[in-house]
Amino acid sequence: MRSMRYILWVCLGLGVLWGGYWFVGARAIESNVRAWFANESAAGLVAETSGVSVAGFADRFDLTVSGLHLADPASGWGWKAPFAQVLAMTWKPWHLIAALPHTQEADLPDGQKVTIASSRLMASLLMQPALTFGFTRAIVEGEGVNLTSDANWTAGAEKAVLAAENDPTRKNTLRLGADLTNLALPAALAAGTDLGGTIALVHLDAHVTLSQPLDLAMTNPDVVAAGIAALHMVWGALELTGEGQVKPDAQGLAEGKIDLSLKGWRKVPDVVVALGLVPPANRVTVLRGLEFLAASGGDPTVLNLPLTFKDGYMSLGPLPLGPAPRLVQAQ
Repeated sequence: MRSMRYILWVCLGLGVLWGGYWFVGARAIESNVRAWFANESAAGLVAETSGVSVAGFADRFDLTVSGLHLADPASGWGWKAPFAQVLAMTWKPWHLIAALPHTQEADLPDGQKVTIASSRLMASLLMQPALTFGFTRAIVEGEGVNLTSDANWTAGAEKAVLAAENDPTRKNTLRLGADLTNLALPAALAAGTDLGGTIALVHLDAHVTLSQPLDLAMTNPDVVAAGIAALHMVWGALELTGEGQVKPDAQGLAEGKIDLSLKGWRKVPDVVVALGLVPPANRVTVLRGLEFLAASGGDPTVLNLPLTFKDGYMSLGPLPLGPAPRLVQAQ
């Protein structure tokens, strides 16, 4: 009987300690979130919320931020949402799950307002349980995503998955992935071609190596190397694949090559005209140029165009595109 009483007192004590841990943690989370909004507002950004609360006693920390409005007046970017939730188990606070509402609104730098609707939109972030919280993995998943702009265009995707994962085989390296299915295009672009209004799939498997460890102490990292292991896109008769590597040169500018292959390339003139990149009167000229490039390869049905970064410039096949992007910050 005495041992039973002892066990009950131990269980009660542990329960009190665990409850105290939850209340202390919940108050700390709420206080830090409110402080973050206050600091961002003091820095000249728009950071507004109508409420911050933490629930989930006693096995979860369920943070809900209501009436969100974040914006940068200088750049024009902004975001509004009726709420956002960040959830974590009390015994594993380094694994965060975010749930977003079915409807949100984004402001673009050109003044557009875009309504983002979805049937499901969630994200997760997994960090290492250490003082610096080293990055492990992040995933964003959306279903039934639709974008509607007040500039009179719509787009969307049946399913979208974006992921980043720490590569344990390469120091300070992230593996990046994207999978989009049934990507709905703006009506104006779809109407300008006979490819249909939906890109069937987009798949990307890439990596980027940074100059600093991937943790909370990271500040302004440089890109040491980047590459594409696999790129695959299918839009009607168009099928694009690609792979290659890029790294910084002595000046910190991108240097390397991404080999792109395009099947159904005869549809490209219609696409560039529909995008407004080329006047309709130049459509035939573009087609003749592509025919010449395809004929120089081994298979005239496949257009091979290397995206080359060299001597501070980038080009697509023989076509100059302009200055190469900077990977290393200027000192």
